[in-house]
This record gives sequence, C-alpha cells and structure tokens, in this order.
Amino acid sequence: MSPSTPASTAVHPRLAPAMGPAGCRDDRERVASALGLYQQSQSGFAILPESARHLVLEMGDRMHGLRGALGPVERARAGDRGTDRASESLVTSALLEAVDPCLDALSREIGYAAPSIWRVASRYFHERFGALVDLSPVAARCFHKPLGYAGDFEMMNMVYRDESLGGTLFGQSLSRIVLDSDAGRAVRNRAHYLIGKIGAAVARSGGDRPARILSVAAGPAMELQLILRDDPELLAAGRAAITLLDQDASALEHARGQIRALAAQAGVEVTLTCVNTSIRTVIMAGLSDSYDLVYSAGLFDYLKDRAARAAGARLAGALAPGGSAVIGNFDVANPTRSLMELILD
Repeated sequence: MSPSTPASTAVHPRLAPAMGPAGCRDDRERVASALGLYQQSQSGFAILPESARHLVLEMGDRMHGLRGALGPVERARAGDRGTDRASESLVTSALLEAVDPCLDALSREIGYAAPSIWRVASRYFHERFGALVDLSPVAARCFHKPLGYAGDFEMMNMVYRDESLGGTLFGQSLSRIVLDSDAGRAVRNRAHYLIGKIGAAVARSGGDRPARILSVAAGPAMELQLILRDDPELLAAGRAAITLLDQDASALEHARGQIRALAAQAGVEVTLTCVNTSIRTVIMAGLSDSYDLVYSAGLFDYLKDRAARAAGARLAGALAPGGSAVIGNFDVANPTRSLMELILD
C-alpha cells in the first residue's frame, strides 16, 4: 500500500496573504492616509447645520430619483438626440418641483450672510450628486470653471444662445432651469439695456466726434454684436470708437472676430481697440484715456467690497465731462442665489 498523500487545502483568494511584511506596511500607510483625508473632509462639514444637510440630501435624492425614472425613456431614445420641446418641458417642470422646495428651505436655513456655509453646502452636494450636474453642459461649465471663473465668455455665449444643452432629457432640463432662472434672464436682458446706453452715448456726442465707449471685462461683447445685426450704423467709424478690455486674451480674440465679421457683413467699418489687461492693473495704474461711456456688466460680481470701490473709482475717473458709467451687479437677495450657490458655484 502506498503511503497516503496529504490533500491540498484551498485558500480563499480574499484570505490569502497578498504581500510580504513590507507590502503590508505600505498598504496600511496608504489606507491610513486615505482615512485621514476622509476624516479631514468630513470634519469640514461640521459647520453645516444638520437640517441643511438633510435638505441637501433630500434634494439630491429627488434629482437622483428623477434621473433613474427617466432611464427607460433615455434608453428608448438612444441615438436620437433631437429636441422634443414637449418632453423637455415635462421633465423641466418635474425637476423644478423636485428642487425648488429644498432650495427655498435652504435659503431660509442658511440665509445670505454666510458665504462660507454655502461653500460647504455646495461641496457636500457635489461630492454626492455632482455627476447629475455634469449631465448639463451649462451647469457643469458654471461649476467647474475651466477658465477660472463662472462667467467666462463661452459661458456667456451659452446663456445668450439660450439652448437646452445636454445628451439626456435630465441634462437638457437642468440646462433649461439655469437658462430660464432670473439670473439667466438678467444676463440676456442686460445686453439690451446696454444697447440703450450705447445709443444714448452716441447721441450725446452729436456727430462732432465719435463717442468713446469702454467695455470692461467685455467677454463676448454680445451687446455690440446685437447692434451690428440690427442697427450697424450706430457703431460705424466716426460715430463710435469702441475699446474692449478683458484679462482673457481668448475672449478678446473671440469678440474681435465676431465684431469684424458682423461689421463686414453689414458693410460698415468699426473702430475697435482690444486691451488685454486685468482689473487689478486698472486699479493700480488707472486708465490712460477718457470715455463718454464706461460699462462693466458682470465683473463686479467677483470683486470684494474694497476692490469694487477701488475699481469703481478708477472707472469713474476715466469719464470725460458729461460721460456716464454703468456697473452691473447681482443683488445679494437675487431669487436665483440658492441655485447659484449650491449647484453652480
């Protein structure tokens, strides 16, 4: 009889030693580091009232539930990304019904005097539900700020084009909510407001000389594009001399290209100067020329009080006798603020 051979014992892969002592030590250190970062992250949420956390979670859960309910519809329309206004309207209404009560309650809970708490609430929301925001190119660009700030010229173009961007009904509907918000409408409406101010400045000059007009943080200069489409003679050389100032060279290049193309299409020559500099430089050094109209539609939303006062003084100091300045700024109590603070900022 041959001696018996001991049977081999199988070890479950999850229980088998995966590495030697040195590897285990490295693994423990990585785990400890990850846990430390997690604890540090969670401790930052301590200033967020528990009731506010519940509201953030409830809103995110409602959004997630709606996104899930639309899953079968999205799969059925896969490959067909045509715009169905009726379907988009239905989903937009449902999404508003889901988020508006929570946003209103958060506004009452946090108020408008605590920007640090809003920042924490936004991080709390985006760590859990940010993937839903990314379904909307409009909301995602606001939040991720690829050029460093929310209102870059491409973001402004999205708002002015007023298109429900997104590869899903949910994403399109979130885009529509942002675009139809009071803030979105205000951005579009201010272009028409500025057109009136530009027309008044040209009229004041009386034709004796061109009205000197400066746009600070000009972005896409949509107000000038609209004039060139509807009343190009208003900006013709001899009637107006336009200066665009922006810290973003790509914004200036875009605006210059659009203005030149529209002017050529209209058969008018436009006197246009582009200045690539920052408001900080303007605050420190001032402006070398004087203007009949100086306007800044959105820059001051990003400035602290001290910088805003200094910038305003510099812009006012650049006015020619009889000139006027127009400075736009969102009110602290604007109705869209909770949406902007939690989802877009």
